[in-house]
Amino acid sequence: MDIVLTHFTYCYSPGEKPVLDDISLHISAGEWLLISGRSGSGKTTLAYAIAGILQQRKNSLMDGRIEIAGMDVSENELYKIADVVGLVQQNADDQFCALNVADEMAFGLENKCVPPDEMEDRIRETLKLTGCEHLYSRQLFELSGGEKQKIAIASILALHPTILILDEPTSNLDLASTRHIFEVLRDLHDRTNLTVIIVEHKIHLFASLFERCIYLEEGKIQYDGKTNSSPLAMVKNISFNNLQRLSAQDAPDRLQLHDWTYVSDNGFKLSIPSLYLKAGHIVALMGDNGSGKSSLLKTLAGILQPASGTLRLDGQDKDSLIIPQVGMVFQNADEQLFTSSVKDEMYYALQNLQQKDDLHGILAHDLLVQFGLNEKSNLHPHRLSYGEKKRLNIASNLVFSPAILLLDEIFIGQDGYQVNYILERLHMLCDQGATIILAIHDPALMYSIADEVIFLENGELRFYLSLQQAVIWWQVNGYRDYIPEEAKGL
Repeated sequence: MDIVLTHFTYCYSPGEKPVLDDISLHISAGEWLLISGRSGSGKTTLAYAIAGILQQRKNSLMDGRIEIAGMDVSENELYKIADVVGLVQQNADDQFCALNVADEMAFGLENKCVPPDEMEDRIRETLKLTGCEHLYSRQLFELSGGEKQKIAIASILALHPTILILDEPTSNLDLASTRHIFEVLRDLHDRTNLTVIIVEHKIHLFASLFERCIYLEEGKIQYDGKTNSSPLAMVKNISFNNLQRLSAQDAPDRLQLHDWTYVSDNGFKLSIPSLYLKAGHIVALMGDNGSGKSSLLKTLAGILQPASGTLRLDGQDKDSLIIPQVGMVFQNADEQLFTSSVKDEMYYALQNLQQKDDLHGILAHDLLVQFGLNEKSNLHPHRLSYGEKKRLNIASNLVFSPAILLLDEIFIGQDGYQVNYILERLHMLCDQGATIILAIHDPALMYSIADEVIFLENGELRFYLSLQQAVIWWQVNGYRDYIPEEAKGL
């Protein structure tokens, strides 16, 4: 089934600049296409347009035509398009319609009136294919971000779509799961005529499967060619490891944990015997999906109640950290948006802290400019792209200058340029004495900036070591996925 876009233009509201501007594109049946571009360039909007979702919106403006196998998307009901196109959304929570994994896996199949016996076979097959069999009896709210992402992928694969659209499918996945999803896609590539469109920033990872890449800039296609030669493929992460930061030398203890435990409703236990974190350091928090990274950050911030343990901040006992001492960016950007405009979001914490003064107002404006959000300051936060939402989450924490930053997968949705800017910003904050704990899956990003590494496995603290010692530990103990390419020859 060929996909043909002819001079397609789309605006979410009248009078706004088009999000997609005169897009003409032909995707052949069985072709695999990678959509790349800067954060906010229109990638997700293009995916939604092909899936038929945009055409259901009221008060939007649309021109041009999208055809799938000769069928005009705008002239057909969404259920007819969904019979052909399966869309895995960037934020798994936006996709879920049920409360538990079993019901979520069955939801789409029930709507397609798949017979019960066949439904069971499809669910079993796709859970096995995606490595999610152990999650079948779980509640969705209990899952980690990566586990949710795998269930979202499995639930769409179970529908057996002819066209599969994946919007950053590996953004929350640990290293083993990313490799597994890659192998699932490779298997589909080799044995089916499935058409696959992927929105991804990890261009290097998928270049062998997606030979063709388009690059969007301000809603226009600026490049259509080989993936390895696309603009974002040329962007490399900056590294600070060779810089001798004063803050990394003889820094005082900032945060201490002793016998820190947390037990969830489903019996998962997080156990941290002891941690000493220094001022002016960046600590990478590593571990597989479900290992306890987000739980640790949330207990530190007082969002989850620890079962036991002591916490000391700058030598004083605390029950938990509170703002403005601490700022936290959640893994799910949508969970941290509270107001009706981007500008108001920047002032939300300041108002609660009674810090809404001229000095902080200047800082808020500067942060919006620096994070590329100033021109969207009057928009509702949910009108932003996912990457822009993440940057708004970061900026709205930086505006009150916390001494400790807890950051959960902040690079989701960021292009290479934005990643490098965020890395620079974190480095600058550490030079000013901030302590940063950064939950992350990408070894290259970890290697480019971290001073120390916390490694969790099944809720247990395996180690807290310097970056170089962590790499050696992974090498000696066979955890090859965690070793960045730059360090594998050491």
